Amino acid sequence: MLVDINLLPEKERERSTLLIAALVIIGVAILFWATLFILSHRLSKETVQVEAQISGIQASQATIREGLQPTTDAGDREQLTATVDWAEAYRFETLPLLRELIALLPERGFFVSFEFTAPHESNVTVQFDDKSDAAYYLTRVKTSEEIANATLESLTAVELDEENDAQLLPRFEAVYHMEFHDERGVVVEVDEPADVDLEEQEDDLDA
Repeated sequence: MLVDINLLPEKERERSTLLIAALVIIGVAILFWATLFILSHRLSKETVQVEAQISGIQASQATIREGLQPTTDAGDREQLTATVDWAEAYRFETLPLLRELIALLPERGFFVSFEFTAPHESNVTVQFDDKSDAAYYLTRVKTSEEIANATLESLTAVELDEENDAQLLPRFEAVYHMEFHDERGVVVEVDEPADVDLEEQEDDLDA
């Protein structure tokens, strides 16, 4: 007696399984490349912003040098030249500092502004997707060897534009005040007459 066995349903199941596996692999590959593209785009945008800030600083220095008009007094010209040379030698190295601060950013954080408020202090504005990223970034900044002290001055929610709601945009804006380790040193000169007057005042007080 012959038995007729039909294997077509099993073959169809195998084909369906292979098709689903292929679709999953293709979906994972597409997701991977999309993530890689987004990260590359964000890094390129941050690099352009840093380069623009550096160009602005260099342009400001060039404007200051051009604004120093020559005078007829040779002593004044020498003093102005010495002041410019001192400023060039004394300026804070901004590029390594910005690279350090960018490296400490979380995945979805980027700079909005960077402004010096003192020779070794600045206000830094950063945007995040998540409010907790602001505290996370502050913790990482405090562990940096470049930072002497850092505080979170404010944290505000940023309203998204309805037209751009589908884009991945930050939703919180944090302002930090940072103090940097300054190894340049500050020399304060005191005139001798001022010391003499101070000693005379001390003698008068003792009398």
